[in-house]
Amino acid sequence: MKRVPKVLPEYLEQRRQQILDAAAACFSRRGFHQTTMQDICEESDLSPGAVYRYFRSKEEIIEGISGLRQQQNAGAIQAAMEKGNTIDALNELIRFFFIEVEPHMWQGTCALLLETITEAPRNETVRSILQRTNGEVRNHLIKLIRESQAKGEFNAALDPESIARVMMALYQGFVTQRLVDPDFNVLAYTEVMQALFGGDFWQGKLAPVQKEAQPAALRH
Repeated sequence: MKRVPKVLPEYLEQRRQQILDAAAACFSRRGFHQTTMQDICEESDLSPGAVYRYFRSKEEIIEGISGLRQQQNAGAIQAAMEKGNTIDALNELIRFFFIEVEPHMWQGTCALLLETITEAPRNETVRSILQRTNGEVRNHLIKLIRESQAKGEFNAALDPESIARVMMALYQGFVTQRLVDPDFNVLAYTEVMQALFGGDFWQGKLAPVQKEAQPAALRH
């Protein structure tokens, strides 16, 4: 009886990553709807059988890409939390998410994120994936914020979840602007972010927004 060669885990992971990289490139160029599994096969230079061995659908591929990004994000946030104080932690996160990304990766990264956000409202599976990955990042940030509030570095009167959502919105806005504006100034943007969270952004005193003063559309 002929022995079946043993496939090393490293080989399987390499093939899986090859498919995810190919899919990300296709989604960025053509969009989620226009990309077919055949496109991903051709981009990855693998047969349909090889691709379907790892992923049965485009949604599963999106989940795989999101899982990898989540691991990277969680590692960056954990490293930031080990800095010891909030300012150093925030500077570490700004370097990771905004500055130290390789320039040639930005176009694909930005386009893929926006494509996923655009697809989410009409695709329940993608929406669920995005909600879960966003929730995981948000929970890591909330932990960082609560620790900072306990040390008196963040305003303890502010809701940690809302602070985390603002941080994430700044990143998503950053991605959008960098994608559509070739002259977008990354360093100037991050300097404003540092001023915003470091307390140097506003020299005056802002009065709290009263609920009754909000537009009707924002009250619910």
